[in-house]
Amino acid sequence: MTEAFCILIHYHEIALKGKNRSWFERRLMKNIKRQLNGLPFTKVQLNAARIFCFGVDETKWNDYAQRLRKVMGIKHSILMTQVKGDIDIIQAVAAAQLKDLEFLSFRVSARRQYKDFHLSSQDINIIVGKHLQSIYLKPVKLKKADVDVVIELVKGMAYIGHERIHGFGGLPIKTSEQAVSMISSGIDSPVSSFEMLKRGVELTYVHFHSAPATSRQSIQNVEEILTVLAGYQIQCRVYMVPLLEIQQKIMAEAPNKLWVILFRRAMIKLASMIAEELDIPALISGESVGQVASQTLSNIRATADAADRPILRPLAGLNKEDIVRIAEKIGTYEISIEPYDDCCSFFVPIHPETKANLEVVRQTETNIDFGIMFDTALKNASIKTIEHPDYIKKLVPSLEKVSD
Repeated sequence: MTEAFCILIHYHEIALKGKNRSWFERRLMKNIKRQLNGLPFTKVQLNAARIFCFGVDETKWNDYAQRLRKVMGIKHSILMTQVKGDIDIIQAVAAAQLKDLEFLSFRVSARRQYKDFHLSSQDINIIVGKHLQSIYLKPVKLKKADVDVVIELVKGMAYIGHERIHGFGGLPIKTSEQAVSMISSGIDSPVSSFEMLKRGVELTYVHFHSAPATSRQSIQNVEEILTVLAGYQIQCRVYMVPLLEIQQKIMAEAPNKLWVILFRRAMIKLASMIAEELDIPALISGESVGQVASQTLSNIRATADAADRPILRPLAGLNKEDIVRIAEKIGTYEISIEPYDDCCSFFVPIHPETKANLEVVRQTETNIDFGIMFDTALKNASIKTIEHPDYIKKLVPSLEKVSD
């Protein structure tokens, strides 16, 4: 019996695409190849709306699984044994795969794309299920079985496996243009960034800090968070923008109840300037309506007014518990709860404005002569490229600066 190992990948939302589906498929396959760089495989190939990764080393399945979980657009991936489409061979392989497993129940899930095969999917389920039952004396359980033996017949070949890992679905990165994500070292903005990555958006990040008035801990935390998020897009850039001088100017010349709103407007203006420089059409924010004083609808309106392009807020309607749950799932939560001084929260007044009047905010801002402070902040910004941790051992700062 000749057999080989491969990984069978089912995609998610791409299946709903029409005439341009092939473009999304090609992008997904390219992303898979990039993500698996350094692991053995011979080719990634599309067959009957399924993506196969051939020539894999089955002993490194955990390494493949860890990488593939981070490829946006994937519904699930399964390590498969590839054999000739023969029912006797299929039964033998299925039985061998269960040999060293501990389980109380099982099911067989067959899908037959190869319609010339003489048995239907249901027939395969029954025949293979009876064979496994006769060997292991375990009951079949159609819902929540301990083991699900997956069998797919494609173009005369059979693929059998049971180790399935689920992806996050969505769309492949680089299929939905780019955005600039305003990221802090808190819980929310990393999750909002992740949600946009899941929509196929390639992100560039901007982090605002108040060093040396605050410690550099928030910068270090953001770098750690982006090391995690870079796993989903292989590589990302972050602009570290000093905000302290602009904040000090605002605190000296504006009512303290408007400080945070004006800080936020300054950050949005700076992020918009970076987006303009890079020809990026949208900004991303981690705001959740009503979560803190600056995130009331009136205050969101007052801050968004400073933007010259759309600000997307994927967390707007989520509860804090929902956001925390996602942060834990994607691996950013433990970093986000480490102590740090945020560039806004460090200067929050006792009684911040919760229902800002847009005209008052505009007039207050107009009365402040910022001069070239925004240009100076960008000239003093540092840029760091952060790559997937499986590709480099440490983060190497870039010597680039934002161009004039």
